[in-house]
Amino acid sequence: MKITYIHQHFKRPTEAGGTRSWEFARRLVADGHDVTMICGGATRDTYVEEGFTVVQLPVRYANVMAPWRRLVAFARFMVMATTASFKDKADVVLATSTPLTVAVPALVTTFARRSTFVLEVRDLWPEVPVQLGYLRSRPIVKAAEYLERLSYKRARRVIALSPGMADGVKRISPAKRVDIVPNACDIELFDRSPSERQQFRAEQGWGSDESVVVYAGSLGAYYDIPWVGRFAVACRAQGIRMLVIGEGAGLRAARQSLEAQGIAPDDVFIGPRPKREVAGFVSAADAVVSSLAPDPVLEPCSLNKVFDGLAASRPVVMNHGGWLKELLCAEGAGIHVGGLQPDEAASRLSALLEDRERYERAVRQSRALAASHFARDDLYRDFRTAVTGAGDVVGAFDAGHGRTAEYASTAGETSP
Repeated sequence: MKITYIHQHFKRPTEAGGTRSWEFARRLVADGHDVTMICGGATRDTYVEEGFTVVQLPVRYANVMAPWRRLVAFARFMVMATTASFKDKADVVLATSTPLTVAVPALVTTFARRSTFVLEVRDLWPEVPVQLGYLRSRPIVKAAEYLERLSYKRARRVIALSPGMADGVKRISPAKRVDIVPNACDIELFDRSPSERQQFRAEQGWGSDESVVVYAGSLGAYYDIPWVGRFAVACRAQGIRMLVIGEGAGLRAARQSLEAQGIAPDDVFIGPRPKREVAGFVSAADAVVSSLAPDPVLEPCSLNKVFDGLAASRPVVMNHGGWLKELLCAEGAGIHVGGLQPDEAASRLSALLEDRERYERAVRQSRALAASHFARDDLYRDFRTAVTGAGDVVGAFDAGHGRTAEYASTAGETSP
């Protein structure tokens, strides 16, 4: 089967960012499919990556861009990707959002060529930016809502990254088939032996018994980076080293806040790192941190940093609610510090690290969740089924029980 895979923000493991599309594309190729990835980048380029063709369009995008520049980048990619997708003559066009504008090339191409459209929903657009106040123009909001309805209607299948996102799709299109395929744990990449962990810690200049926690992810507005900075200061007061890996619009203000308190920003914010390097930091740390802005609309997020922590068998410290918080806390793989002042949150983290029996139990539970709920190969098989139509029902994800034989709410309309 020939598959066109449209992902504006596609990243390889040698780059900073999530690699879900890279992981799934190379597995599709290994299963005998012909895959073309259409993405954005600094320059125009075409190359082969792990057996699939990457068509990189010259559309720059960065989280630090002003909102209007981001909209221009989305529109520019939408137009260029439509042309590239139409030329590819695929059996299936898979568009993965955000932004939702990636659906336009898929809609145009599949209508013109009578091919199959599959939509992957990574965030609920335009609901999230509208509720957070980032998208206010009434005409743009109306256009985005129309595109959302049309995309759900025309997609043969919709893949959602969390139960909450699936519910969001169902609110707009109640009869639509929705398969839940969350982000995944790359256990082979993140699982390190004790000796490998100690070697990495020594290379970084960390003490053998020093407590270290890591935040690895975007520093955009969705992630409450001011809280992350304050938490890092509070951790320092508890004798815990906190490192923040990533880049984004919130970085500058957070660095200035640390400077005002006499703390060298480079001791905390160490910049973006490729996925393979992030694996070393996360695996060598004692725990990972997950942060979101305090708004319920963000709680359905499928946060890569959480899955990376589980893959490395690290407990996760979360300042937010949502499905991941409920699951990890219920299983004993994480602690919730939402609503606490940073110093109180740091004290709660310190208590976990000092209680070795409780900490080791959290390590075991993180490892168990990674294997039972979120193993990459297991979730890929569900993804492949949704994309290729190889089966009627995927081994869908249920937040209470992991992967199950069926996901009841997918019953109903399977294609428009």
